[in-house]
Amino acid sequence: MPAFDKAEYRARVAAVSAAMEVSGIETLVILHERHLCYLTGYEGRSDYVPQVGILRLGDSDVTLVLREMDIHCAYPTVYLDPDKVDFYPEHYIGTTQRTPWEVIGKKILEKAGPGRIGAELSASSFSHADFVALSTQLGGRELIDASGVVKGVTIRKSPAEIDYMRKAAAIVDNALGNGIATVAEGVRQCDVAARIQHDLAAGLPEFGGDASKFVTMPTGPGVAQAPHLKWTDAPFRQGDQTNFEVGAYVHRYCCALSRTSIVGPPSDRLRFVHEAVTSSWEAAFEAVRPGARCSDVHRAFKAKLAPTGIRKEARIGYSIGIDWNDLCFSLQADDETVLEPGYTMHIIIGIWEREDAYVFSESVLVGDTKGESLSRMPRDLFVR
Repeated sequence: MPAFDKAEYRARVAAVSAAMEVSGIETLVILHERHLCYLTGYEGRSDYVPQVGILRLGDSDVTLVLREMDIHCAYPTVYLDPDKVDFYPEHYIGTTQRTPWEVIGKKILEKAGPGRIGAELSASSFSHADFVALSTQLGGRELIDASGVVKGVTIRKSPAEIDYMRKAAAIVDNALGNGIATVAEGVRQCDVAARIQHDLAAGLPEFGGDASKFVTMPTGPGVAQAPHLKWTDAPFRQGDQTNFEVGAYVHRYCCALSRTSIVGPPSDRLRFVHEAVTSSWEAAFEAVRPGARCSDVHRAFKAKLAPTGIRKEARIGYSIGIDWNDLCFSLQADDETVLEPGYTMHIIIGIWEREDAYVFSESVLVGDTKGESLSRMPRDLFVR
């Protein structure tokens, strides 16, 4: 069952087609799996093998080309008619004698004709070897980098997308809250992680959750400073600080949330950092409104944090939506993207320094007049 109405998918395809025309592209090769999902409903997790969507300018539907076994992931999830779901045979997998790009390239040429072909060359699943193989099958025809075409449409979320993100927000509030409540001296880190993972998948009585791609909780001296570590099987000890960053998903739409906990009394320095970070986060949040630029939000944060002397060099957030970071904009000094209603972002203040470690974040929607946090979790330093 597709996650959205056919009319919504068709409107997305029409918007992408219009963007293709502006870019001078007659045929678009879609390589980001999240964009395959966005334009068709495809919810398979299969981008470890070649797979594409092909959109010819003016067409009302994308044609999917998947690994043969993965067409059975498409049929239950996409809005497309079966003749729009194509495949390459299984004997193209696991061999150096053949490549799936042989089949995919022929299908692209069948759709493209003599027009200009654009492809999402920035897709992380599309390697240099893939590029060479596809270019060979296209007879050396130029592949224009069209990485921004679909992205320019996904930046504004529809009411239905926002509804999924609100559900994900309720799930992540519950999961992280229950996880932090499980932290105690002697409890294993992995048991806290298991509680969080369980609640992310189980969701709430009203709606279920999904697999989470991202749960980090670096814990303890010399480790809490690490932004992207998970957990161990070590028990929590007095003085252990944990920086949680967690994302919940509903139909691949994500809401992210971060909080910091400490076992036992926090130091004066940690309390100072907590107050500085949360007040600076709120300054950034207050700057979120239609017409503001990403750089304005970053500037508001910097103005509040700078007098504290706490070092923070990394950006303070990015667009979020389908599959966590949807790469539409970045909250940093040199991003001049103008915010509009329906944009969503993860404002995350991570302090990852030798002297200080702290993380605080919430996912935020740009409303008609101001920003709205999707989280309802207390903005506390959690003392366990």
